[in-house]
Amino acid sequence: MSSIRFFIALWVSKLSVIVINIIAKGRGTNLPGQVALRIDPLFVQHMKGIDPDKAVFVTGTNGKSTTVNLLHHVFTSSGKKVCANLDGANMLTGVATALIKDSGLSGRIRSEYVVMETDERYLKFIRKQLPAHQLIITNIQKDQTQRNGEPGVISRKITEALGPDLTAFVNQDEPRSFALGESAGRAVSYAVKENSKSYHKESDFFSVTMPCARCHEPIVFHAHNIENIGPFVCPSCGYGGERKADYLVDEVDYEGHTFTSSGRKYQFNFSTPYFLYCYISVLAAAKEMGLSEDQIAHGFETFSDLRGRLATKSIAGKTLNYIKMKQENPETIQSSLNLVAEDKEDKIFLFGLDETLDYYPAFTNTLALFDVDFRPVLRSGLNHFVCMSKAIGRAAAVRMMYDGFDPDHMTVIPASYEEDVAGALEPLDDKPVYLVEEIPYYKKPKKQN
Repeated sequence: MSSIRFFIALWVSKLSVIVINIIAKGRGTNLPGQVALRIDPLFVQHMKGIDPDKAVFVTGTNGKSTTVNLLHHVFTSSGKKVCANLDGANMLTGVATALIKDSGLSGRIRSEYVVMETDERYLKFIRKQLPAHQLIITNIQKDQTQRNGEPGVISRKITEALGPDLTAFVNQDEPRSFALGESAGRAVSYAVKENSKSYHKESDFFSVTMPCARCHEPIVFHAHNIENIGPFVCPSCGYGGERKADYLVDEVDYEGHTFTSSGRKYQFNFSTPYFLYCYISVLAAAKEMGLSEDQIAHGFETFSDLRGRLATKSIAGKTLNYIKMKQENPETIQSSLNLVAEDKEDKIFLFGLDETLDYYPAFTNTLALFDVDFRPVLRSGLNHFVCMSKAIGRAAAVRMMYDGFDPDHMTVIPASYEEDVAGALEPLDDKPVYLVEEIPYYKKPKKQN
């Protein structure tokens, strides 16, 4: 009976893929999986041809999608066939959809390797049906507080999915990720050495630290490669300073787009530190799973992420540089602020956080404003500041005044539609404009009269 149910689920879901491709090509990253799992709740478990030793999951707060896309490219550029959920549909339904598209009518997947992005909260449930033996943990940060609570909740959720059959690739520069390696059968650590874009945070009223994963005393970062990620140690128990990472980025040449690890130079097709952790984790996983350094180097050289982090648009006669944030959490906000601060010329800075509409009721989070430091932007050369958002625009403006922003050079607008932004920019001097916001303002629907 279970096999009949599985085949019905498989064939009906495959039919839904065909229909979706006809009426809405490019959509349907979850629906076929929803159909299959509705008919057969153990559908993924019943798929054939999956080798757990050649299956890898990627989970964590930030960097999952880039890591999955990079790892997929490294394997495929080496001639391997890979099944992956490259569109970021990271629940069980998205994993099922990727397997449906990759399988034949018998339910056997065509690919040799499986690479899946997995949601942190649902990793345990996904791994019950698809027991991958490899897991990359990017980082565990404050994110989606209305859904996740605080990072300790997510750490515990991930721990529930770990076991003696699992190799966990853990970020030694991120305290929570590194600690999770102790619950896996085997831990492989990766890290990035302090480099030219690393920075040190001031110790004052607005400084934020985090507790040691072992003794819960405050840890100390020697430097930050990105926000709250970098070489660290707990002064009380020594956690974080025990050993050198198994895979380490030794040197970085941002202008030449290369980095070095264990004496080998690799192409790095970005100019921001954020992506170094994606590269070194993929280097670790691909090498441990049998690829050679030459194969990995070739994959790195030919990889390009067309999404990018910086988009430009002309508005009110000015060039607007939009820095994309996938999530509104302190770490991604700070990384975006630091990117703005790299431009030392006079500039106009637009900042917009708003309601989180993913869940009902809508959620407004002002706490993230106090977990970031706006002073690097202020010190980099600022002509004017525009704070946008109906929900927390004024709250954000007050927070920035604490960091020294001059209210005489500040505009607060209770919306972020294109016409509102254009109206705020029109009377200002002709300076470069930087926008930090989660959702592009120009994609938001206009108000209806």
